[in-house]
Amino acid sequence: MKNPRRRLTAALAVLGLVLAGCAGESSATDDSGTFSVGVPTFFVQNLTPGSSGSSYVDYAIWSPLTRVDGQSGELEMLVADSIESTDNVTWTVKLKSGWTFHDGSPVTAKSFADSWNATALGANALTGNASMAIFQGYTAMNPPKGTAPAKTLSGVQVVDDSTLELTLNKPNALLPYVLSATAFAPLPESATKDLKAFGTHPIGNGPFKTSGWEAGAQEIKLERYDGYAGTKAAAAGVDVRVYQQTGAIYTDFQAGTIDLALLDGADLSKAKKDTPDQVVDVQYPAIVYLSFPLYDSRFANPELRKAISMAIDREAIVKSLLAGNAKAATGLAPPTLTGGGEAKCESCTYDPQKAKATLQAAGGWNGPMVLYTYQDPTNEKVLHAIANQLRTNLGIANVTFEAQPIAQLYEGFAGKAVKGPSLLYSGSPYPHIYAMADQMFSTGAPLNVTGYDSKSFTGLLGQAASSKDTTALAKQAAEQALTDVPVAPLYWPMGGLVHSERLSDVVPEVLGGARLAVVKAG
Repeated sequence: MKNPRRRLTAALAVLGLVLAGCAGESSATDDSGTFSVGVPTFFVQNLTPGSSGSSYVDYAIWSPLTRVDGQSGELEMLVADSIESTDNVTWTVKLKSGWTFHDGSPVTAKSFADSWNATALGANALTGNASMAIFQGYTAMNPPKGTAPAKTLSGVQVVDDSTLELTLNKPNALLPYVLSATAFAPLPESATKDLKAFGTHPIGNGPFKTSGWEAGAQEIKLERYDGYAGTKAAAAGVDVRVYQQTGAIYTDFQAGTIDLALLDGADLSKAKKDTPDQVVDVQYPAIVYLSFPLYDSRFANPELRKAISMAIDREAIVKSLLAGNAKAATGLAPPTLTGGGEAKCESCTYDPQKAKATLQAAGGWNGPMVLYTYQDPTNEKVLHAIANQLRTNLGIANVTFEAQPIAQLYEGFAGKAVKGPSLLYSGSPYPHIYAMADQMFSTGAPLNVTGYDSKSFTGLLGQAASSKDTTALAKQAAEQALTDVPVAPLYWPMGGLVHSERLSDVVPEVLGGARLAVVKAG
C-alpha cells in the first residue's frame, strides 16, 4: 500500500471489529422504560457514518438503506424501497418516503450521495474511506499524492429526491448487503460544513437521537425519535456510559448499576455460572487466525504452512484458554454467515504426526521462529499456547512471540516488516462468506496482510460477484484460498449478552452487541 491513510484504515477497521467483539453493555436508570449501555471510548469518538465502527450505538443513531437481521441473517429493506440491477454493476436505488433526520429535514437521495462523497474524499481522512472503493470515481478522489482531481464519486448519481444511480468498479451481487453498514448511512446537508464537529454531535436518522458527546465525558443521552419512519424504539431512552477501561463493565453489572453487558472471556464464563438463564449467546461474524507472511521466502512453501496449521490443537485452546466461548474453526466463516460453517480445509485438522511429517517433507525449519499479534491479553495467552504446541509437535525449539500496538503491527504488514505468523482477528462487514473472503484474500484488500495473490481465487470470487450462485461460488473461492494456506483458521469467537431480569427482548445486533431499539425495560 502506497497510501498511509489506507494502512491506518485497515488498522482502525480491525480495532473497531475487535472492540465491537469485546465490550459493550447497558443498565437501567429507572423503571420508566429507559436503560443505560456501557461502551468503550472508541465507539463514541466519531459518530459520523464514515468514521463510525458500525457498533450497536451507531445502529441506534443511524439507519442505512438496508439492514441484516442479527438472528436470521436475512436482508431487509430499511430506507430503501428497492435496490435493483441487471448486471450487478449498475444499480438503481429507490427510497421510501417519509424518512427524516432528527432535525426534521428530509432524507433524500442527495443525503446518501453527500455522505458517501464525504467519506470517499481522502482529504477528509474518515476511517471508512476504503469502503467507498466499490464505486467508480474513487481513485480520482484518492490519488497517491497531490490534490484530488475530483470531489465526488462519478459512480454515485442523484436522479431525483428518491432515486440514486450507482455504478460499481466491478460486479457485486451482494451490494444490498454491503449497503447495510453504517458507513453508508446518509448525512443531512448541514453535516458537511464541519465534519469534525458533526462527529461528536450527529444529527442521525435512526431510532434514537442524541445531543452528542464531549471528549472526556462519561455519558451520552439517547432519546427515542418519535418521527422515525421505521419501527420505533421500544425504550424511551438510553444512557450510553463511556468506559476508558472495559474491565469495569461486568463489575458494574454485578453491582446492579448496569442491566445489560456484552461480555467475553473470563467475565462471560463468570456470568454463565452466576446467571445462566440471563445470558444470550452471540456468535460474532468473525474469525481468529494465523496469517503467514508470503513475502518471506521461509514461508513460501504451502506445505510448511500446512504443517504449522495442523500442529495447532484448536479444541484445546477453545476449551482451556477460552472457557468454551468460541468454536474451533473448520473453515473460513462461522455458520452464522451465509456460506459459512463446514468447509474443505485439510489444514484445519489437528494431526501432530502428519504435521511433523509434512514439515520434514517441506524441508524442515531452521533457526528461530517469531510469532506476532496486537496487544491483547487473550491473544497473548493463545499465542503462548501456540508457541508451545509448535515446539512440542514440530520440534521447533526456538519459538517466541511479540505483541505490538495494533497500528504498529499493521504498519509492519504494509512495509513487509513482519517476519513471522501473526495471530489476528477479522470480522465480516456484512454476514456473508463473500465479504470475509474478499477482505482477507483479494489482492490489495486492506486486510490481506499476507500478500496472497491467486488467479484461481480471484476468478472464482469474480464469478460469485456476478452470478446467481453467489454463495456457492464464494464458498468455493474461500476453500481455494484455504487450500493455498495463506492463513490458518483457528476459531470463531463468541460472546454473550448478560442482562438483568427487568430487561426483555434482548437480541444480538448483526455485528455483535444488543439491538438497542428492540430492548424493553421495566
